[in-house]
Amino acid sequence: MMTLNQIEQQKIAKKLTTLSDKKRIALIKLLTKEGIDPLKLPIAPAIRKSNKFPLSWAQERLWFLYQLEGPNATYNDSGWLRITGDINYDALKSAIVEIGRRHEVLRTRFQEDNGTSVQIVEPELNFQFEVNDWQNLSPTQQQTDLQKYARQEAAKPFNLTTGHLLRVSILKFSATESILLVTMHHIIIDAWSFGVFIKEFSALYTAYSQGKSSPLTELPIQYADYSIWQRQWLSEEILENLISYWRQQLAGAPPTLELPFKKEDTGVRSGQSKVESFTVSPTITEKLQALSRQQGVTLFMTLLAAWQTLLYRYTNSDDIVVGTDIANRNRAETESLIGFFVNLLVIRTNLSGNPTFKELLKRVQEVTLGAYAHQDLPFAKLVDVLRPERKNNTTPLFQVLFVFLNTPKSKFELPNLTIEPLGIDNGATRFDLTIFVEETEAGITWDLRYNTDLFEQQDIAKMSGNLQTLLSNIANNPDTKIKELEMLTESEKEAQVAAKAKRTKANFKKFKSIKPKAVSLPQKDLIKTSYLQPEQTLPLVIEPNSEEVDIADWATNNREFFETNLRQHGAILFKDFNINSISKFEKVAGAISSNLFGEYGDLPREGVSKKVYGSTPYPEDKAILFHNESSHLHRWPQKIFFLCVKAAESGGDTPIVDCRKVYQMLSPQLREKLEEKQLMYVRNYVEDLDVSWQDFFHTNNKSEVETYCKNAGMEFEWLENNGLKTAKLRPAITTHPKTGEKIFFNQIQLHHISYLDAAVRESLLSEFGEKSLPRNVYYGDGSPIEDSVIEEIGAIYEKATISFPWQAGNMIMLDNMLIAHGRNPYVGERKIVVAMGELMEESEN
Repeated sequence: MMTLNQIEQQKIAKKLTTLSDKKRIALIKLLTKEGIDPLKLPIAPAIRKSNKFPLSWAQERLWFLYQLEGPNATYNDSGWLRITGDINYDALKSAIVEIGRRHEVLRTRFQEDNGTSVQIVEPELNFQFEVNDWQNLSPTQQQTDLQKYARQEAAKPFNLTTGHLLRVSILKFSATESILLVTMHHIIIDAWSFGVFIKEFSALYTAYSQGKSSPLTELPIQYADYSIWQRQWLSEEILENLISYWRQQLAGAPPTLELPFKKEDTGVRSGQSKVESFTVSPTITEKLQALSRQQGVTLFMTLLAAWQTLLYRYTNSDDIVVGTDIANRNRAETESLIGFFVNLLVIRTNLSGNPTFKELLKRVQEVTLGAYAHQDLPFAKLVDVLRPERKNNTTPLFQVLFVFLNTPKSKFELPNLTIEPLGIDNGATRFDLTIFVEETEAGITWDLRYNTDLFEQQDIAKMSGNLQTLLSNIANNPDTKIKELEMLTESEKEAQVAAKAKRTKANFKKFKSIKPKAVSLPQKDLIKTSYLQPEQTLPLVIEPNSEEVDIADWATNNREFFETNLRQHGAILFKDFNINSISKFEKVAGAISSNLFGEYGDLPREGVSKKVYGSTPYPEDKAILFHNESSHLHRWPQKIFFLCVKAAESGGDTPIVDCRKVYQMLSPQLREKLEEKQLMYVRNYVEDLDVSWQDFFHTNNKSEVETYCKNAGMEFEWLENNGLKTAKLRPAITTHPKTGEKIFFNQIQLHHISYLDAAVRESLLSEFGEKSLPRNVYYGDGSPIEDSVIEEIGAIYEKATISFPWQAGNMIMLDNMLIAHGRNPYVGERKIVVAMGELMEESEN
């Protein structure tokens, strides 16, 4: 393994800025092979050929939103200070001008240049500098106008194409008291950068007000150098390693977090917010800090686990996704730079199985450390790659941001002046809900900033109270299971007791006046949900909470439950619902999907009722490989229901895989190739070997077959000996019509000859030749699918497989597009019946 000293690292970093893309990628691969992480090498100044530079990934996302939405104030960042003393305005302005000279990003504008987004560095800082004299106003009027001015300043957008992304205002209250306001666009600054700005401003103002020159040393690099480095060094290979982790980590994640008190989202956002705040007492703070140390986790992880527990209790979902941000200043060259470096990370935690809080801490620690280890992937790039479903202007991948404020604070000390930061709220928000947490001498402070378009103040106040109670109980009882942790406030408990007493009194009065009648549990309490394994969210398992549950009736009144959970999980397993007959199975399936349909093609099935069939006939000792039902045809069922009437003595499982996860696991090259080329399914209908064309098309009339093929977009050719050959072009990768997610949707394993037993394959090739095989699948252009591709697909299916034994009376419902299924070999008598619902047509997808 090669080791490099600091000088050698700097030489390589500088050399790499001069290489072509091809040579640089080759050297990156060589360094990686020698055990050197390219991302750990220093950032070298780029060779300047013009004043135009690429955008960083973070800037590119804001630039895209700017072009999409036009100028707005959503990404304005402001800092307010009350200054008491005699201000030297010339020194103040000169200090800001010098900061602009030192930091190119402050004198940058943005534009499109021949189809490419670029940042253009101007030679001088052009910024708005206003001095407003309010000395003639009364103190009351000054405070009123200050709030009004703050709102106006917050609502004033920047024009990114002309630059001028820095505004400085001074409000003079008296000869010795002023308010200083600095506003910048987020595309050039972040929270850490404000600390850098304050530090440099303090040093420069002090020097200039005393007639001295700047005491600051020149910067080693500029933000544009960082942007160039990021584009050059995050090569395809490095990016793919990062992307691969996030694809797997976020596969099947819920697209939105549905809080029960969230208002209907109309998609029209004002961007305005309010804040609900509280401080955890020093006693509880100390206990939470001690718990963190004992469990070997950071306080951030403990507080994040508490927050996710609250969301779990509110949503009744054990798959909780939130965002957090990191400073992204993990190298010396960027620590002293002003710029937009902050990155967003997605933290997805599995809270299933009702763990204790200590057990949950370990899960949160694992996913958080995993996210940190892969933090170099810019959030904008992650969104671009995953293309998650988005609704009504919601943030992609998460809508709730959890921020632990630990940015280094710079003291704002100026000679002969007293400085006081002002907490003036501009009211803007970028997320549905943002949680700011900070350790202070008084305890842990929590600020819950909520979008007023989506939440009412009383609901967030209730959440705040519940969170305080929850934190207290976590601190005192960390071994308690998260479902049992108390979170009701004292007032809520008193209200519950009073409500219960009122109901009891009313019920007793009613009891005396009416005849008794049967009482049933509320619909939502009649069933319970779980998973087969704590870390496995597929399938969702539902079971009755009462022996009296009629699942068919419950399903009729709760179709949205099935629709929502089927989109999220792809498969729902029904256990212990006493589905003990074909008629009851058909009734339950029909209650969920009112448009069950009968036999429609492919293989002949044994009908056991009007709309229920026996499973596909196939030798008991052979496996049926993974497939999406009828994905090779022009129409297919959206939903499939299976009921186990009799389980085999051994084997006979129905393994399933999540097609979203399979898509994510495919190599990017193969995904691109399959999406571009598609698949061609070729069938030669050979009597006595495979299904005949007469059985498949349910007719002996060739003209009817021809009409069918034309309507189905299927090529056909009549062969000698009354044979028929068809070819159907179908996608291998498509988009789910309800979730908008990319999925691997096909029947490659059922059709490709490589999946046949070797002896059978050789026999068929010998007798028929490849072109006359009963069935096969090719790329859409007719070229053969490579063995390496077949092996990769097989390995991915094997890795993603989820299997469980059948028990008589069990029923499973699949979204046929989200989930592929198969069948394992078995011994003994086995009976599985099938129903299908929601016939999809090629034109609908």
